[in-house]
Amino acid sequence: MNQIDRLIIFTRFPVSGRAKTRLIPTLGADGAADLQRRMTEYTLKQALAVGIQVEVRFTGGSVEQMQQWLGDRPTYIDQGEGDLGVRMNRAVQEHFEQGARRVVIIGCDCPENRSDTIARAFELLENEPCVIGPAHDGGYYLIGLNHPQPDLFREIEWGTAQVLEQTLAASSRQIKLLPTLADVDEAEDLPLKISVIIPALNEKAHVGRVISEVLEGFNVECLVADGGSDDGTRELAQTAGAVVCHSSPGRARQMNAGAEQASGDILLFLHADSRLPKEWDTQVRRTLMHPKVSLGAFRFAVDKNSMGFNLITWGTNLRSRWFKRPYGDQGLFLKRDLFKRIGRFADVPIMEDVALVRKARREGKVVTLNQPLITSARRWKKHGLFKTTLYNQYVLLAASTGVDPVELNQAYRQGRNPLPLIFKRLKARGVRSEE
Repeated sequence: MNQIDRLIIFTRFPVSGRAKTRLIPTLGADGAADLQRRMTEYTLKQALAVGIQVEVRFTGGSVEQMQQWLGDRPTYIDQGEGDLGVRMNRAVQEHFEQGARRVVIIGCDCPENRSDTIARAFELLENEPCVIGPAHDGGYYLIGLNHPQPDLFREIEWGTAQVLEQTLAASSRQIKLLPTLADVDEAEDLPLKISVIIPALNEKAHVGRVISEVLEGFNVECLVADGGSDDGTRELAQTAGAVVCHSSPGRARQMNAGAEQASGDILLFLHADSRLPKEWDTQVRRTLMHPKVSLGAFRFAVDKNSMGFNLITWGTNLRSRWFKRPYGDQGLFLKRDLFKRIGRFADVPIMEDVALVRKARREGKVVTLNQPLITSARRWKKHGLFKTTLYNQYVLLAASTGVDPVELNQAYRQGRNPLPLIFKRLKARGVRSEE
């Protein structure tokens, strides 16, 4: 970005009883102020990631209070007198008079507005006179200009559902629109909290990266359910910002233990060697907003590109999307109350994800997102592409024929062919049928 571009955040100092007042009946005065604080901090984090100088225009506090709260990286200016339009126009005019080439203003009520969207606004302003990010409630979360347009801020009914419509009507020039996003003004706008649960056993090499990606989301928590690591996994996870909970080893037990401590409305179960897509939290919430959806998962992808892996990826996504059978390495997510209602993960040593998906399908639709969750190819690399893929299919067949999970897990861990177990099970079925 050019050094004479300017990014301005409009916010207020979070004083209890004065911040997010429409949410006080739902959250209480302190809760509404805390939400204002968290949304502002998150917005600032996204703004700073764009890579240009950020200015915070504030109300309800002092420069010293703002610096103590948000740090020294932004500059701080009081918004001054007048309605919102007067204050925004004043900010824009001042920067253009100082030689700014592109000026973008964002609010703090839209956690879905991420750094990529802000950067896109600056890119569009190379050729477009005005860029606006519409909000679902009829307002906007972003406005950007490459020259002054004071009419855009006059005679607008601020705080109403007519803001965007009136702004578009006031412009004599074309306005480029960004994606429509949700902002947070009313109780029904509050983003559900997501608890991400990562079962881990000696995953120090991978867990720090995935925790960092989890914590890029808004209103999320990360829980690492450790099964007895001795390689520093727990210490690294705590340092990275995760809550570490302890469990006896076994993926199902560990994930159930993490879910028991989770405080979120949504649970996402994630492998330690996974790589989340950008804006994963927004996609998870949007998916589970649909009342007929019971469970979601991401599209399968592997961190290695070859003809063999591409074929595996194609087959896995075909199974997931068309047959509604995603597996745990795709990141399974569902609402916590449904997870409890269907009995959590079965306490079995293997194929616990298959059982959970099967139960969720009885409750509603199972959806696979277009966004990929990248998983490590380390197991294929260790045991061989063909052998691992064939073995996985044997395990699935064994599970479907009713092979005892304990025996199946022993064969799986020891790398033994499960076909004898399948034949044994089918033979036992045949004997019972004859009887």
